[in-house]
Amino acid sequence: MNRYFLIKIVYKTALIFLGYCISYMQWSIILLFITAGTLIWLENRDTIKAKKIKVKAAACSYSKHDLIRKIDEIPSWVKFPDRERAEWLNQVIAQIWPTVNNYIVKIFRTSIQNKIRKKHESFRFESIDFGCTPPKIDGIKVYNSSVTKDSIIVDFDVFYDGNCDINFSLSGAEIGGIRDFQLSVEVRVVLKPLLLKMPLIGGIQIYFLNTPDISFTLDGLSSIPGLSSFIRNKIEEKITKLIVFPNKITKRFSKSVEPSELKALEPAGVLRVHVFEAKDLMAKDITGKSDPYVILYVGAQECKTNIINQSLNPKWDYWCEFVIIDPMSQHLGFKLFDHDNVNEDDFLGSGDVDISTVVKGHTDQWFHLDNAKHGSLHLRFTWLSLSSDITVLNAISQETKLLQVDSISTAILIVYVDMAHNVPEAKRFVKPHPFLILTVGEKKQKSKVKKHTVDPAWEQGFVFLVPKPNHDSLHLSISDKQSGTLLTQFSYKISNLIDQPNLQISKTEFPLEHENSKIVLSLQLRILTKEVMVDDDEESETDSDEMLSRQSSVSDNISLKSRSSFRNSPKREVTEEVISSKNISPDAAKHPAPIKRTLITHSIIGTVIFQFSSKYHASNAHSKGMCHHLPLKDPNDIPDPYVKMKLMSHGHSNHSTHRTKVKMDCCNPVYEETFEYLCSMSEAYEQTLFLQVKTKKFFNNNTMGQVEVNLKYVNLSEPYRTWFDLCPKQSS
Repeated sequence: MNRYFLIKIVYKTALIFLGYCISYMQWSIILLFITAGTLIWLENRDTIKAKKIKVKAAACSYSKHDLIRKIDEIPSWVKFPDRERAEWLNQVIAQIWPTVNNYIVKIFRTSIQNKIRKKHESFRFESIDFGCTPPKIDGIKVYNSSVTKDSIIVDFDVFYDGNCDINFSLSGAEIGGIRDFQLSVEVRVVLKPLLLKMPLIGGIQIYFLNTPDISFTLDGLSSIPGLSSFIRNKIEEKITKLIVFPNKITKRFSKSVEPSELKALEPAGVLRVHVFEAKDLMAKDITGKSDPYVILYVGAQECKTNIINQSLNPKWDYWCEFVIIDPMSQHLGFKLFDHDNVNEDDFLGSGDVDISTVVKGHTDQWFHLDNAKHGSLHLRFTWLSLSSDITVLNAISQETKLLQVDSISTAILIVYVDMAHNVPEAKRFVKPHPFLILTVGEKKQKSKVKKHTVDPAWEQGFVFLVPKPNHDSLHLSISDKQSGTLLTQFSYKISNLIDQPNLQISKTEFPLEHENSKIVLSLQLRILTKEVMVDDDEESETDSDEMLSRQSSVSDNISLKSRSSFRNSPKREVTEEVISSKNISPDAAKHPAPIKRTLITHSIIGTVIFQFSSKYHASNAHSKGMCHHLPLKDPNDIPDPYVKMKLMSHGHSNHSTHRTKVKMDCCNPVYEETFEYLCSMSEAYEQTLFLQVKTKKFFNNNTMGQVEVNLKYVNLSEPYRTWFDLCPKQSS
């Protein structure tokens, strides 16, 4: 070990000495080293993902003790007690791998090659070899019957790091090849429904829960920068469209099972994401700035923010939503790029979020960017579960109206297209290749193409996020793939589902515009509602100086006509609270309940006044305050008061505490300080504002008094100014 360390020091010293000699002699050869170093750096940047996959694949062959001691990338069977290693399965795969290898080669030479030849007739795979190293399966988890009910769900990780060698040619000239193909992905297999007779299992679903990590090396002309990235993106796009959720591969084992049981989508909820801001991003432009944007993705679903020009601390204020099938297993990924009009966009960093943490209540987080020297991204989340109770629609509609964001939804529409009958022909005596385009608002989805038929059976499921179910409609158009001709169409008002039992209809025939043409649909409407799971492992705040009593002289019926969120004026650091909301009627907002000063077992010791005002469209809030008749325990020891503020929701606070300046020797301080921060106009009605008046002179108990203001009744249209009684701090 010492010998290796000494060699390393000598090697680095020699490099430094060589650089000194080149500089001293003023040789221009130094430019060659700079160029070589730049090329090496670019190559290493693309191999980071490949190294991670290789480490994970190698980890499968170590013992648990060796993994914990040597390897950082610990596989899931070590980290999670409910996952198994199942080495026996890898032994079975190793024996059948040569047969599987031949089958994959056959697919490449037939279906994949034929599809490519439709655009490039002279394309040909010269040689295909996936090597002798089989993929490895690791971290198998089988869900128990109480969770899965009438199905068997199995999750497992797949790692492939084989000596792949694929060469292809165009017009007889070999143009490139693929080497060192690597894959890391989490696979879910669902066996459903369970039958009482053979074959006991009605069918199977296979899909990737999250977007797979793919890495490979391109040789020849295909390795040219730009072309290499294009080929890699196309491969990832094809895999995503085929098998990444909500896309899946299904196979029915019994004819007694309806296709809809396997192919219809069954989401668990919706993840709403607020991309608020980023800070300290890397500078990629010659101006010392960047033009950043964010790409967010969950499985095959992807959203992109707008571009903020010339900024290293951008604020997007961008909202998006994702349909989630399993919040405990899926994760949200994000990537930041610097937009470039000429060259390829520069990478600024990436990261991912476990959706399970959001469901448990971690809704406001800063994320340090991976694969970047520096930079952080500020995201806020809301987990929305699904409900068939139409009465909650008014509450969620009121909330979205207050947010003033057009891109968020109040409901989700689940569509299953079974089949169509008597679809018209684009040309006489020529059967069409029909496909569907489904539209809700500005969102469109496309079905598979069925060839040479006037009775297409698509048997395909779709999910749409619906902003206004009372006004939006589902529009279906059937077109011919060959001619591009519109064959027929159909529209359905989503509000019609409100009158249906359980907000759904099953296998219902609807007439199309063309005579005698019909389509069979199943529709289900679900309303988005908020649901927060309490994390039992979350530690409560223990600092006595930060503890705030739940008891106060002000009851839950206190009205406050404004919501305040604060920005620390000297630092100007923007924070925002994403919280829950209730349905607030207009009458309650205009005529809040009278102030009730309910004394528990203590008397009023002083008063505090705060003035609130808000600018609705700018989403800013301002507050000013003063205190009056603060308690004076000792005439020779006049307090030095200051006010400490905190906003909390459901007993938790996701942002820092704010405080005013200290007023020396004063029982009637006037602060005239303004706190301002950006905030959403909705989800504020379950917030509680805690105010504590403190002094630095009372060492035993520096809290002079406190008040708890429930922001349940809020009127954001008018400034509000009132006095609140201060009460002694209560022990918890």
